[in-house]
Amino acid sequence: MPTIRSIQITNLALVFISAGVLAYFVSDAAAIGCLIGGAVVLGNMFLLAALGRFALASAERHGGATRLGMAALPLKLLLFAGLIYAVFEKIHIDGLGFALGVLTQVTAIIIETGRTSLRAKADSPIREEL
Repeated sequence: MPTIRSIQITNLALVFISAGVLAYFVSDAAAIGCLIGGAVVLGNMFLLAALGRFALASAERHGGATRLGMAALPLKLLLFAGLIYAVFEKIHIDGLGFALGVLTQVTAIIIETGRTSLRAKADSPIREEL
């Protein structure tokens, strides 16, 4: 299973590479949109991991799920939806660049899952025979 840290590092690299490619081939506005989209998903995953740890720790202390722990994740989702709306409404960023920045998260997850799978196969003591 890939770690959140490895996904975040790969995502950060992909965001900067994508922004550079967009700046060179498309426009500076698309590159800025990509950086903002990447920052949103990086921040989202960071907060999701922190809130998940908080909810689990709270449930462990109280012997079950707590109201605060259950409400934290939907509130985070609402906060990020409002943030994205404000970014598009007030700043008028490039939508294509933003979408590509957001998609780097999915790409990073796929890359890290593949890496983990290949490492597990290489470390496996059982070899497939042909």
